[in-house]
Amino acid sequence: MIGVSFKSHLDGSVHYITPEKSIQIQHNLGVDIIFAFDECTSPAENLKYQEEALERTHRWAERSLEEHKRLSAEEKAFLAGSLSSRARGALPLGSSACETPHNETFSSALFGIVQGGRDENLRKRSAKFLSDLDFDGYGIGGSFAKEDMFSTVKWVNEVLPEDKPRHLLGIGEPEDLFGAIENGCDLFDCVVPTRIARNGQLYTRQGKINITNAKYKKDFNPLEEDCGCYTCKSYTCAYISHLFRGKEMLAATLASIHNLYFIVNLVKKIRQSILDGKFFEFKEEFLKKYPN
Repeated sequence: MIGVSFKSHLDGSVHYITPEKSIQIQHNLGVDIIFAFDECTSPAENLKYQEEALERTHRWAERSLEEHKRLSAEEKAFLAGSLSSRARGALPLGSSACETPHNETFSSALFGIVQGGRDENLRKRSAKFLSDLDFDGYGIGGSFAKEDMFSTVKWVNEVLPEDKPRHLLGIGEPEDLFGAIENGCDLFDCVVPTRIARNGQLYTRQGKINITNAKYKKDFNPLEEDCGCYTCKSYTCAYISHLFRGKEMLAATLASIHNLYFIVNLVKKIRQSILDGKFFEFKEEFLKKYPN
């Protein structure tokens, strides 16, 4: 298989994406981290299909890396030419011809994605294969059940190089971050903080609350007293509850600001606890108050 065809849920149009096209799109967006094209299989698939999909993911990883290197070289050459022309006065400062997705010191990082389903041998094989390629970091992909996630992460991180970042894809709940970090992950991405925010669910150190509940209608305190986010410094629970009940667009925005701040600040505190040699104490203290 060279690429993938899919039908748009918006208008039914058919689109065809190859590894090269995927990398081109991400370069054009000027993203910080690019992910190689991969196939994320369902845990329900049999071993034979998991192996076939893994080999496909590995071929796509090689093609993604080749295209990334080609585009990065083109961008650097274009930038060097633009700077040279600017130095000669041929191009005015601020000319659109000088604009590139990246500046003189930065280019996108490309991460390969480890797959392999729930099979330990496939996971380790994938980690070894990708480790031998010149990626800037590694994503750990898959459809994880809670009981499988950390064992899978542990298998993979036993093989991946320690001097490059490991990104666990699609994980963002507070309780999951501790287990992932404990097993060697550095980076995370997840839609959950903003998805639940749109429904009025907000993170606090005592667990998630639903701001639409009646008890918040006349609660004139912030979501959390010592939270430094814009929402908590500017608005009360009662006001945010009012926005949700009135179906105001601002409601989801303020809730998202708080949830994202909560997660980023939590990871910041976890990082500091590691530096202080107190990770396990901090984990125990946090999870004791935060109901799973």
